[in-house]
Amino acid sequence: MDKNLKSNINSYIKYLLDNSTIEKPLWNKEVLIGLKKPGWTYIDGCMMVGLAGLYEYTKDENIFNYIENFISPLVAEDGSVKIYYYNNLNTYTEDGIDSDPCNMAKVLYLLYDKTKNPKYLKSINFFMDTQVRKLPRVEGNFWHKIKYYNQIWLDGLYMIQPFFAEYTKRYEEKRSYYDIVYQLKHAFEVTWDKKRHLNVHGYDGMYKDDKERTAWASKENGQSKIVWLRACGWYVMALIDCYEIIDDDFLRNEIKDLIKETIDGLLLYLDKDSKMFYQVVDMPNASKNYLETSGTAMVCYTILKSVRLNALDKSYRKIGLDIFEGMCKTYFKPEGDNYTLGGICIGAGLSASKTDTNVGTYDMYVTRKVVADDGKAIGPFILAYVEADRA
Repeated sequence: MDKNLKSNINSYIKYLLDNSTIEKPLWNKEVLIGLKKPGWTYIDGCMMVGLAGLYEYTKDENIFNYIENFISPLVAEDGSVKIYYYNNLNTYTEDGIDSDPCNMAKVLYLLYDKTKNPKYLKSINFFMDTQVRKLPRVEGNFWHKIKYYNQIWLDGLYMIQPFFAEYTKRYEEKRSYYDIVYQLKHAFEVTWDKKRHLNVHGYDGMYKDDKERTAWASKENGQSKIVWLRACGWYVMALIDCYEIIDDDFLRNEIKDLIKETIDGLLLYLDKDSKMFYQVVDMPNASKNYLETSGTAMVCYTILKSVRLNALDKSYRKIGLDIFEGMCKTYFKPEGDNYTLGGICIGAGLSASKTDTNVGTYDMYVTRKVVADDGKAIGPFILAYVEADRA
């Protein structure tokens, strides 16, 4: 990797860490503008997972210490964590079940391995008991959140399945491997659009019920309409991270097939000039659509890691490196004495609404706020950086 680019990325990461606190993390735009409460959020989880990947590559103990100093105050001695859920009444509650909190819980394994502090092992079990084991299922897949009745979102596969896979590998004699791979495959089947060779954002298991079907779901197959780049990114990251964890050749081959099909589909839409992907993947020329960073970083990371782990052949390496270079050229720019990473969709969720006709539409995805320096992109960007430097 170019030495100047590498130095600039390292300086950017250091600046973010030096100037962030749990209450005001520079990478969590939703906290900074008041959309979320500070504390245990999946956005901070993206950042911590990215930093964990950087630590495991560099063995820089300063990075590990930062991770622990950020997470430790949030974990009580009995392993419990205070989680704020945003419910369907648009208020915060501590009563919920959700795939999102498991994202930052992935880092608890590293913390426990390094420190042997029993509270981290207790916290791992806390997340298994309060989230993984309590999430209802539709057709065998976890609901994305308890408030989204019978819904599967691609986001949730990344949040929960690698955490679950690591747990069952360590503490359950691997007995949930088949469950996890079933969920990865079934989520693919119910969101895959054969004509576009892409996964749509979500699936509503109640689609056959005219009274219960959400506004965004097709009454023919329960699928949402739009292919959102970051949803695809969440899903392919779930695939490669589970592929790395699951040490079973038969199941790894099942995941490997999913990786190739999803990545090949996405690459049909790679912008030839920028080497990035659009926010709405298959509509590059539509009004207000734009090249989006978080999803591009996720796909880049997946491609390069898949090559390293032999889940994709070596011909994909150059594609991944070109995507990383294109992302840096397009959105990693000098700002003052440091750098900024732009072009990030702040968020675009589906909902439980049966009447809101804007939910899940093209307009919803392209009119959400575009921000810079948000953890949903920075975390995967750091992971992609690590893989690019390895390559």
